[in-house]
Amino acid sequence: MLGKRPDTMPMVKYWRTSNEASARVVQQPDGSVMMDIEGEDEIFPGFPRGHSLFGSLSPLKHQIKNQIFNDSFYALDDGVPREQVIADIKEVLRTGLTEFWDNVKYDAVPPEKLVPFVKELWRVMTTLEKDSELVKPIKEMLCFIMQEDDAYRFRLQWLFGIFRPRWYLKPLEVLTMALTELANAEIIEDMKEKQRLLKRILLLMLEDKRINMLFNKFCKEANWKKLKLTKADKYHCRGKYFKCDWDKFEY
Repeated sequence: MLGKRPDTMPMVKYWRTSNEASARVVQQPDGSVMMDIEGEDEIFPGFPRGHSLFGSLSPLKHQIKNQIFNDSFYALDDGVPREQVIADIKEVLRTGLTEFWDNVKYDAVPPEKLVPFVKELWRVMTTLEKDSELVKPIKEMLCFIMQEDDAYRFRLQWLFGIFRPRWYLKPLEVLTMALTELANAEIIEDMKEKQRLLKRILLLMLEDKRINMLFNKFCKEANWKKLKLTKADKYHCRGKYFKCDWDKFEY
């Protein structure tokens, strides 16, 4: 890293001269589907599909944001007991998003074709399904969103790179630190506020003993090397409005 600066790190180039670039779909040895973009040094993880990303996926993301995060935020500010807010979030996960998920679930990529990061998420959460009825809907919706929306996926991978478990700290302490850094790594103020909202509600949910137990099981089961950003991920992530190298440079 000697002599390096964020603006000299390898990154996707086509956006500097054009809004589009030719690409071909490539299937990797592990079955995952990726894109080889003409003129780029690294393959793009995944294959974004416009009809999903800008069509049926948008209402689902909008409802998750409203029903789980915004509604919970306002309820807390209105003095609703924290236990009740957590119970309401669980009910949303059980039934509140069913209508919106039913409209998009048939667009979901089969597990064997998911990019490695999402494939690992799917594997780990599948092992947790026996412990709670909430895991399956969360797994299906989360993996679908992460597969289709690389901006969300890169941020979660970056978070996991900071969050990797450490023997000398409790997982919840590391997650709190990582969520704070996630907000700091955002460039746009509106996105910083969204990450602060994410932090507030996620930490609220982890006050629930059952959810906290699932969180700790996830931490023990996950292969953290598969969850962090790869070299190719960083190459494409640096083209986003996000400080991908914030953990190395302050800028």
